[in-house]
Amino acid sequence: MPTDDVLMADAGADELLVWPWTGILAMAAADEDADAATTLAFHAHQRFAGVATTALQEEPTNHQQHFLLLHFGKNWAGLRDAMSLAVHFAGAGRREWQRRGREGSSEGAGGVFGWAAVGEDLLGDGAVGRILRESGAAARSVEDVEKDEASVAVTLSAVAGEYERRERLLAAKNEEMVRAVQRMEEESSWLRSELNELKAVADNSLPEMNHGVDEENEKLRAELDAVKGEIELRVDRIQELKECRTDLHFSKLEKEEMEAINAKVIQLEKQLEQKEAQEYAICMLNTKLQAVENLSIEEYGHLYKLLTILKECLEQKSERFQNAYVELTQRDHLNRNELQETRQEVIKCLESMATGDCTVIGIKRMGQLDEKPFHHACKRKYRDYDPEGKGTRLISLWQKELKNKSWNPFTTILVDGEEKDVVNEDDPKLRQLWTEYGDIVCNAVKVTLRELNEYSPQGRHAVNELWNFREGRKATTAEVVNYIFEQQKTSS
Repeated sequence: MPTDDVLMADAGADELLVWPWTGILAMAAADEDADAATTLAFHAHQRFAGVATTALQEEPTNHQQHFLLLHFGKNWAGLRDAMSLAVHFAGAGRREWQRRGREGSSEGAGGVFGWAAVGEDLLGDGAVGRILRESGAAARSVEDVEKDEASVAVTLSAVAGEYERRERLLAAKNEEMVRAVQRMEEESSWLRSELNELKAVADNSLPEMNHGVDEENEKLRAELDAVKGEIELRVDRIQELKECRTDLHFSKLEKEEMEAINAKVIQLEKQLEQKEAQEYAICMLNTKLQAVENLSIEEYGHLYKLLTILKECLEQKSERFQNAYVELTQRDHLNRNELQETRQEVIKCLESMATGDCTVIGIKRMGQLDEKPFHHACKRKYRDYDPEGKGTRLISLWQKELKNKSWNPFTTILVDGEEKDVVNEDDPKLRQLWTEYGDIVCNAVKVTLRELNEYSPQGRHAVNELWNFREGRKATTAEVVNYIFEQQKTSS
């Protein structure tokens, strides 16, 4: 018969045990014996290290009675630990302790007794019964525990089936999600680079519209010089073709090509004449302007016409850049929204998975106060004066303070030419917190303030974020998807 079955049989099917499961160690000691509590603590640590305990003492007429309650918890393992006391203290259980107490025997002084707490202990008039009742303990039978275990097993089976179904669904969608995220990030990267390039071009081109007339004339002359050089090269080539044309016999196809070339030559010659005329007019006007000569009305009109044409060209070019910039900005905004929606879906998938405390990729509550530094600080500061209660109250106070929208402990500084909000180190509340509880607690509040200011400056509430705990930074969507895929492969 297995050990668990032996223990259950010893307990009795109808005997009620104290729940949460509790063990009792007892020892009777003479008045001058001051080591009874130490002995009981030694026995508890030797067999049940890490189990919470409560020390009690009663003083009857003959001897002092010392008790040590072992709190094993509410689960099935706790019940097994409580029942194992019958094995560890065979022949020195509750009945033997009661018998020696009724007989007033002193032969048990110095010996340690142990048993699992039962309903009789719960209803007793002594210190043990009072403590058990004050803690809200109840009496349960082993049969009730077995029924609960069966119910838990059914629930776990249903959960396992649901997990397998979700695992198959995630495996089916995983590759598609990875490809979609990769495409989206590549397109977003390309759009950002193109947008930055267009911004640079627009920043350089748009201010040119406001330059003076002299700068526009210089730019126009430079363009005309470049066009003139190109046209001169083409004219030389055309002249060569004209000279060769009289000495060659052409086929019908060659004649058609030559006619097309002649038409192009004529068109280029006209364009050359127009450019030369504009260049000549600009040179003449510029010469007169430099010589401080009076321009005629026709010359003013011609100059105004040239400047108007140049301005229209620049405006058209600027409009094309602006339209392209607006379009790329809209596409980048849409991509950002789609990427954010994808991250929210990934967060839901990650929440449905069972992840341990040592996970590499997980969900971090940005803007949620870290409670550990508060408890540690209160334990150091108050020690025997209810440190847990004071820590809980201090945490509650600062959680309310962080949600107080009228409290704005930020100051604005310039970083690389841009304004940035940072936590004000001289804020009176933060200075008082630092003085009373030190750097660790104060830094925990500062970190929470920075996260709230970044993720929820208006509402001041915690927000879920995909987090790379190994590197201490925000996790990319691709990292999370790959992590989910690896977890599914490992579990399968």
